[in-house]
Amino acid sequence: MASPPSALPSPGLGGARLEAIERWAWRIPLPTRRLLLLLAVAVGAALVLSGVVGAAVLSRNSDAVHRARTSGVGVAQSATEFRTQLAVADAQAAVTLLSGGLEEPADRAAYDKAVLDASTALTAAATLGRPEDTDDILQLSEQLVRFNGSVETSRANSRQGYPVGSAYLSQARELARTEMVPRADRLRREGERRVAQAANDISGPVSAVGVAAVAVATVLLLAAATIVAGRTRRLVHPAIAVAAVAILVALAVILTSVGDQTNELRSAATDELETFAAANDASSALSNLRVTEINAVAARGSGDALFAQFRVDADALRSRLLGQGSVSLVAQLDSYTSAVRAVEDADTAGDNQAAAALTLTGDSGNTFDDARRAAAGEVAGAQEALTSRVDAADDASRDPVLLIVFGVVAAALAAAGILARARRYR
Repeated sequence: MASPPSALPSPGLGGARLEAIERWAWRIPLPTRRLLLLLAVAVGAALVLSGVVGAAVLSRNSDAVHRARTSGVGVAQSATEFRTQLAVADAQAAVTLLSGGLEEPADRAAYDKAVLDASTALTAAATLGRPEDTDDILQLSEQLVRFNGSVETSRANSRQGYPVGSAYLSQARELARTEMVPRADRLRREGERRVAQAANDISGPVSAVGVAAVAVATVLLLAAATIVAGRTRRLVHPAIAVAAVAILVALAVILTSVGDQTNELRSAATDELETFAAANDASSALSNLRVTEINAVAARGSGDALFAQFRVDADALRSRLLGQGSVSLVAQLDSYTSAVRAVEDADTAGDNQAAAALTLTGDSGNTFDDARRAAAGEVAGAQEALTSRVDAADDASRDPVLLIVFGVVAAALAAAGILARARRYR
């Protein structure tokens, strides 16, 4: 059994504390040379292994962020955009009721663009989504074709003066309300769930294993440095000190990466995605108000109940926007609802033609366009904030090779430092 020297040069080691370190180091029942060789191998292997495990965790977490961006945020954004554009198309199609199927070119172009944008959103969802999303996307695509077909049939009948045109438009609206919107909302919620799941995955047990591997390797290196100093009665070798710095940097890299990715994705799931969805919901609600207004005017003097419904829905939207802090959009909404009151007054007075003119080309139509542009601006701002948040999570990713490099460099330096101390022993 190895035994300590009869006289320990404690002044050279720095006092009573270092004497205690020496006594602890000499309790290990191995010859010094063999002990140092074993330490060099064990510490070197632990450092390399920690680098490999940490790199695997960083690579896995980077993949999780990518999935959150594509099948999570990407699908949620696409489903929300589809729902918003569907509401815009519905509002534009409603103009058919007042124009007799002969819309202004700008109105027809706006409808066509909304349908095209909705179709583009579905294409994006199909590209970014997972196999389990396929059924919902195919159903929405088929239903969009049916919706557009019903609207075109409504236009054709309205141009010929057939009252059945209104029935076809109602059929399209019912399809959107009962089947398309709920399906799109379900797809959006699934995307949101995936973002939250990615955040949980990154902060879960696998990342804990990676952090623990690097932390344990760090502790082993520091313990080995202490044993070497105690056995050899010399200060820590510079190579071992540099190795300790390298593995501590590796530990900081994996800790900050895991922490930052988790925080950014959780914020995206709980804040930015909700804000984005709320902005799109407000835009859709605004389009629905327009549909209600047009239906009220199309009732030709019998739209009192629809005008009352408009006021209820407008008040609900206004309260929601105030809660979201959308002051500028509230001002635009107030201008629009004031214009609709003038439409209602004209219709109630028996001048349905004046009411229709105000709705299509007068103050009502103009203020609605202003409010719709303001809503679109808020949607764009919310989307930019969401994209920035996911970009921040992506920026928190670190190249896995870094952990391997730090681990290998720390292992090489630690082994070199320990073996350098072992050369004096035979």
